[in-house]
Amino acid sequence: MKAAIAILADYRTQNFVRRIVFELEQAYQVDFLASLLPAHISLKQPFTFESMERLEGYFDSLAAQIAPFQIELDEIYNTDWEGYGILGINVRETETLRALHNQLNRELSDLFVDTSAPHDGAGYHFHMTIEMGKVEQQNPFRNYFERLESRTINLAYQAKEIALFYYPDHQRTFICYKVLPLTGKR
Repeated sequence: MKAAIAILADYRTQNFVRRIVFELEQAYQVDFLASLLPAHISLKQPFTFESMERLEGYFDSLAAQIAPFQIELDEIYNTDWEGYGILGINVRETETLRALHNQLNRELSDLFVDTSAPHDGAGYHFHMTIEMGKVEQQNPFRNYFERLESRTINLAYQAKEIALFYYPDHQRTFICYKVLPLTGKR
């Protein structure tokens, strides 16, 4: 089993991102993949765990420790990774985001056998994936990106919810398993 932990977008950001997914689908008939989950900023990419009960207990206590905090998104980007095209939004890194990523890497490794995930560590780039998919001859994500008049955006919101995503081993899909409010004090 695998799981990921993420900060959810507010409704304005969710709607902005989903409008782009709609435009991608209309122009290039892309299959929905990343957009099957709510718009989010991953704090910890999918990692292996052995017990949902233990993970859920940890997740519940984590949400109770984190106070709402500011998120700023500044630019749409396009990249490729292992045969996938990706359209995303850059998230301005803050001390809070970096501390949460580091805390998850440290604490989850104490709870489970091997929680390593792609891109962990100091080089982790905070982002919000708009959509992604396997790319063969044409790359619709790059095509969309190259046609943008401006790639700069100015979105900000108060992060108020954290999500636990679940990825079963026997299928190539995922669900948003649990959402909790951030209830910690500053």
